[in-house]
Amino acid sequence: MKRFALLLTMVAAFFAAAVVTTPSAQAGLFGHKAATPTPSPSPSALPTASPEPPDVAIPRLQAKLKANPNDQQAMIELAGQFLGINRPDYAVGLTQRLLQMGDKTARVYTFDGYAMSQLGRLDQATSDLEQAANLDPGNEAVLGQLVSLYVRAGRFTDAERIANRSMVLNKSDSQSLMMLGGVLAAEQKFDAARADYEKALALDTKNSDPIFQIARTYAAQNNIPMAISTIERALALDPQNVQALIFKADEYAAQHDDAKASSAFDDAIVAASSDEQKASIYVRKANYFASEKKFSQAEGIFDEAIARYPKESSLHLAFGDYWAAQKNLVNAQKEWLATLAIDKEDPGALYRLGQLSMEHGKMSDAVGYLKQATALEPDPRALAMLGQAYSYVHDYKNSKDACSKSFQMDRSPVTLACIAGADFEMKNYKEASEIFDVLDGNAKGFLDQNPQMLYIAAESYERTKQNQKAVQAFKRLLPALRKGTPEYAKIQKQIADLSKVKH
Repeated sequence: MKRFALLLTMVAAFFAAAVVTTPSAQAGLFGHKAATPTPSPSPSALPTASPEPPDVAIPRLQAKLKANPNDQQAMIELAGQFLGINRPDYAVGLTQRLLQMGDKTARVYTFDGYAMSQLGRLDQATSDLEQAANLDPGNEAVLGQLVSLYVRAGRFTDAERIANRSMVLNKSDSQSLMMLGGVLAAEQKFDAARADYEKALALDTKNSDPIFQIARTYAAQNNIPMAISTIERALALDPQNVQALIFKADEYAAQHDDAKASSAFDDAIVAASSDEQKASIYVRKANYFASEKKFSQAEGIFDEAIARYPKESSLHLAFGDYWAAQKNLVNAQKEWLATLAIDKEDPGALYRLGQLSMEHGKMSDAVGYLKQATALEPDPRALAMLGQAYSYVHDYKNSKDACSKSFQMDRSPVTLACIAGADFEMKNYKEASEIFDVLDGNAKGFLDQNPQMLYIAAESYERTKQNQKAVQAFKRLLPALRKGTPEYAKIQKQIADLSKVKH
């Protein structure tokens, strides 16, 4: 029993540490590459949405598939609808099935590629969009999405090649020039990028976007005066361009010019076309003053925005984040609950309340919040946290399921270790030891940096009669323990006992 008490203490400590360790912090160890900025603008890979609203189209298409599970047209339409509501996890099941059925059209590859990209499976997304580009060589949307993926992967030569192909296939087209300019900007070849943006402007003189992109290149070089003067050119063409007005405000903010930044934010609020957009600009303005440590002004801006747009839940969500940054968790919780009072299915508020519940040791509450959040929006970090919460309440089956889903989206050693820990608790020692082998082989140093999991690995090896591996794991654990303590002595005894066993 004492031995198990040590194990459970270590497991709890590992999961407590994992709560504040995001999967993205370990990204790349299993082939998941960190994202880099995409060129802008990047044409969407998705077609124009159907005028039929999703809450009507989705049930109708699901009914068609229930009546005829092999209706390929219904499948692709339903996949498109799911992508339109940001549920790539649902769409990818349909697109993968279509590909397995032999429906390998450019459209199916495009949808599958877009879904894979949203799920973080960038290698598969790139492969899909390469296939789509081969089948539909002149499709600017597909080429633009492929260029974006190449840039994210740092494959700039390939990105330039595809952008140049688009220019050849779509002659006298400003979007292809914009695409190439975006690649060059991502490579920090700013003069060349600006030249292509100017060419795009010459082909479409009423379009302010090329000028906007030129302003962004100056901002990337921290040349704020040129960025501001250039964005004024864009605003001369399109005075109500909300994004340009926000950009202008941000540049004044970078100069710590409160008056001009505030005025530009106010202009953007007036120009914004929806309450949701106006609310988001208020949040940006408030966050600027918070970053300047002018907290009373920031809070006044939040209060004004909430008074003007009381039905915008995003304002309460952002105000809660503000209070959390001030370490005022009482006010933060109050605002996040106010978010749910307006929109009970806000995944951001659910996730934050789940995390807060975990930090306060209210694991059952955490499970409830995070289960609902991940059902609405399957975020890998939220799934990892849900797996940890389930572990605390000793629901190891659901812990393994949640961590497995997280690992499929963001191949982090933390979530793989969570799966191994759940397997161990369910006495799946063989599966646990195999996972620890993978961790040791693909995430060098991870177990040594997490002695809690190294202990579980050693126990897994012992229970599967892999005594040599168990001894080595226990020996690796000793430097993490203080000599002379009961724990140190117990590990020494386990090493001695295992060393006596004949192989």
